[in-house]
This record gives sequence, C-alpha cells and structure tokens, in this order.
Amino acid sequence: FEAVAIVLAVSFISLGMRAGFVVALSIPLVLAITFTVMAYLGISLQRISLGALIISLGLLVDDAMIAVEMMVARLEVGDNLRKAATYVYTSTAFPMLTGTLVTVAGFIPIGLNNSAAGEYTFTLFVVIAVSLLVSWIVAVLFAPLLGVTILPATMKTKHHDQPGRFTSLFRRVLVGSVRHHWLTIIVTVLLFAGSIAGFGLVQQQFFPPSDRPELIVDWNLPQNASIADTRDQMERFEQRALVGNPDIDHFSSYIGQGAVRFVLAY
Repeated sequence: FEAVAIVLAVSFISLGMRAGFVVALSIPLVLAITFTVMAYLGISLQRISLGALIISLGLLVDDAMIAVEMMVARLEVGDNLRKAATYVYTSTAFPMLTGTLVTVAGFIPIGLNNSAAGEYTFTLFVVIAVSLLVSWIVAVLFAPLLGVTILPATMKTKHHDQPGRFTSLFRRVLVGSVRHHWLTIIVTVLLFAGSIAGFGLVQQQFFPPSDRPELIVDWNLPQNASIADTRDQMERFEQRALVGNPDIDHFSSYIGQGAVRFVLAY
C-alpha cells in the first residue's frame, strides 16, 4: 500500500489532478488483472511474488503516463479528445510494446534458470512479465478511454517562451556534449569500464542472513514407523516442551510432508 501511495502521489504532482487520476485508475486495474492471472497460474502471494509486484509497480505506470502525457500534448495543440486518444494508440502502442518486451527480456535468465535459485525466483519473472504486459494493454486501450472521459475538451499550452533554469542548464550541457563529442565518448567509455571493474567489488549473495530467530528440529523414528506414530510422538513433545514455554513465540510441525516454501514477512 505504501508503494502504491508513493506512485500515486508522484503521478498527481507531476501530471496534475485529472491526468494523474487517469494513471491512478489504471493501477488497480492492472493489479486486478495481474492477480487474476496469478490465481489462474497457481501463483500465491509470498515474498518473491510480492517483491515482483513492488518492482513492477514502478514500471507499470510508465505506459499509462506516456499515454496520458501524449493526450495532453495533443489537446494543447488543438486536437479534440477522440483524435488525441486515437493518436495515442497509433503513435505510441508499438514503441511502448517494444520497450515493455525489452524490460521483460531482462528477466528471462531468471525464469529459465535451472538452479535452486531459479526455482525460487521463477515467480519473479512470471509476475513481472504478466504485470508489464497487462500494463501495456491497459495503457493503449483503457487509459485513452479514461482520458476521453476525465480530461477537459480543450487545454491551454503550458510552454513558455523563456526557458526555466533546468531547461537552460540542460541545454548548455547538451550543446557542450555535442560540441566536444570525442570528450563525451571518452568519458562515457571510462565510466562504463569503471562500472564493470567496480561490479566485482559488489558482494554476491542470493538470500541475505535471516534476522528471525528460529530453531529447526528433525524428528526421525526407526524405519517402517507409521506417520500416525510420528504424529503422536510429536504431539506429546509439543505439549511437554513447547506449549507454555516463555522462550517460544510460535511453533509448527510438518509430518509426512515438507514445510511451506515461502513465509510472508511479519
């Protein structure tokens, strides 16, 4: 909820109330469709899938923002709402799809990893891919429809003859970079080489150390012992050693089956 609130706040501040409201309505629709697909694929809400939703939350609003900004720009030059909405689809649908597919492709190595880490993080790839593709569909179909309903029929241009401080600074940097293009290329190559060299200093660890104090006990009976006998002994052990122990907050036992794969943070 905090991540959604932050994204909505940024949308309203940067786009304005009406345009931000279009983006705000797109977010729950994307999440609802994503949850439906997750339920169909048998993906539950756990640490990996929740992390994927948080990662994709900052990406899934990009397409909707592009669509709304394009509609606003066309309204400012005099187009009507229907023409502006049509222009959004014909001009931005394919470029946004290309960018979405490139982003999804970056997570393909995680989805195709055959290691134990890949088994845990497979849902990361699936959830991000589904949410981003759904966000593209919502941006090219749902966002223009909302824009026709919410945005005003005409809008005044917000462009000023005198550029602001940021625009002036950016223009000077851009002109200087183009004028001294060889220096720009050399600096870029050096920064890229430095980033590759510095990447070796980054610690690699799949799971960080857990700060949750826990103790795992393996309870084994002789061979050919039944699950019922194991369950009876475990229940007696729980009553004698665990129940009422002030040093134990929670405990659980798994007999004849493995423990849950994921645990929600609490």
